[in-house]
Formats: sequence, structure tokens, C-alpha cells
Amino acid sequence: MLQAGLEGAARGLELISLRQAIDQLELRFARLSLEFDQSECWDYEGANSAIDWIRINCKMTSNAVSDRIAVSEHEADLVESIQAMDAGEIGFAHLAVLARTANVVGDSFDEADLLGLAKESSPGKLHYNCLHYRHAINAEAYAEDQ
Repeated sequence: MLQAGLEGAARGLELISLRQAIDQLELRFARLSLEFDQSECWDYEGANSAIDWIRINCKMTSNAVSDRIAVSEHEADLVESIQAMDAGEIGFAHLAVLARTANVVGDSFDEADLLGLAKESSPGKLHYNCLHYRHAINAEAYAEDQ
């Protein structure tokens, strides 16, 4: 029984380590996706957008591709969050939620407020916290979006 517990704990640590490495790769993928979008190479190949080209050629959903481009577009707004991801305090999924929120609220985006929430919650819970944040910033725009 003790051996099984130790093996399980080792697997858990390996999962955490692997996810952190994958998150770093996701950030690299995000940066390359934005560069690809700006290159307009996708247009020369007949795609409707970079998102469509990446979706088809990298076998992803359009939402997943959009998340990566949003993260890269808002990298300057997410400096502390990226540092928190590098430190293993949050994951890439948290960055995607924060970037999507920054897309919607624009200049009202406050990374410091939301990073604290990100560190305390899962990406799913952060999504709902960010919906509340968006409502607090601009209730009328939030209601219209809904």
C-alpha cells in the first residue's frame, strides 16, 4: 500500500512538471501564432485567417488558436502573470482567460487584481471571476455581450 502511494505521488509530481513544460511550449506557440498572423502567409495559402490556417494545419479548435493569439497580443499586459506561470503559480489556461478578459475590457484591464484571483483559483473558476470583473467594469457592455 505504501509503495502504491509513493508511486502515485511520483506520478503526480511528474504530471505537474510535464504540465509546466507544456505551458512554456504553449507560450512559445502563442508568440509564433501572432507572428504568423502578422506575416499574412496564411492569406497567400488561401486561408480566410491565420486562425483558420493554424486550426486546420495544427489540428486545433478555433477557440484554442484564438486563446493563443490573445495571450500573445496581450503579452505586455500580462508580464506579472507570465512570471507567475514561469514560477508554476498559474498555468497557460489562466493566461488565456486573462488575455480574453483584456480583449473585452481594454484599458480597464488590471492585471494585479486578476492575478491574485488566478493564483487562488482554477482556470474555470477564474473565467467566472473574470465575468464578474467585466460586469463590474461595464455592466451595460457586459449585458449587451450576453
